Amino acid sequence: MTRVNFINCFTYRGKILKLLLNYRLRIRKLILSQDRDSGFTTRNLYVFITNGFSRQFRNLALVLTVIFFIGCEKETINLTPESTLLTLNTSLPAPCIALTFDDGPDPAYTGMILKILKEKNVKATFFCVGNKMKKYPKITKRIFDEGHTVANHTIDHSNIANKSFKDAFTNIMRTEKIIDSIIGSSQKLFRPPWGKIKKEQKDSLSKYGFKVFLWNVNSKDFAISKYSPYMIVDMVIHGAQNNDIILFHDSDYKGKESRMSTVIALPQIIDILRAKGYVFKKAEDLTNNNKISETKENLLWE
Repeated sequence: MTRVNFINCFTYRGKILKLLLNYRLRIRKLILSQDRDSGFTTRNLYVFITNGFSRQFRNLALVLTVIFFIGCEKETINLTPESTLLTLNTSLPAPCIALTFDDGPDPAYTGMILKILKEKNVKATFFCVGNKMKKYPKITKRIFDEGHTVANHTIDHSNIANKSFKDAFTNIMRTEKIIDSIIGSSQKLFRPPWGKIKKEQKDSLSKYGFKVFLWNVNSKDFAISKYSPYMIVDMVIHGAQNNDIILFHDSDYKGKESRMSTVIALPQIIDILRAKGYVFKKAEDLTNNNKISETKENLLWE
């Protein structure tokens, strides 16, 4: 653009501003019609505005947008909240997400994960195996003392779908007693190993005050031979949505396999989700956690 043409743009700036402000309602409508969880970026701004114009005027729309925000030393534009070009609905709640960890506590990896969560100021829910809590009570107590939730994952990581309700309930209650003995109380939060539970078992547990939790996003961190830390990060980030529960493991239920992939991937996952606007909550604090539990795709309603 020549110097003369550039100056001419500012000569007609008043007319350009008037034209652009005539489109403010259309642009505002385009913005507010977007999914509240999709985020709002500079790229989205261009897409929203150009979508508001017919194809032949899209370049003009971009130029008008740039000129509008350039400003002028000799001219001040005072826009009231009602007349601003872009009005975002800041009352919309931020998307929430919950991190959960199964099969611990572990004498090595649980402590590493707790350190990361503390540094990132994130609270999580740990579904712990009863026999391991009995073996590592100090680690179990540390989970609780650092503001996380200690929840029930059976006494021995057994498949309760293959048990009668009486046997399953006995197994779960033995775990509850261990939780009570270590931290002083239990919230009656339960996750069945492998997500396997019969519908009648879930219904019966509900009558005894238990809440059953599954997950929406499986990090696959247990499959250490198949998934690298990078792949774990990629699966979680691309799979996560508002009010999702993410499944991680802070131990191998047999106590034999490494969980370093989880340790490496976790801080990256937290940073990326936070940058996308997510607020971290415990699984039991999500608003629709019951619905989440009942709609998981691989739940065994046998």
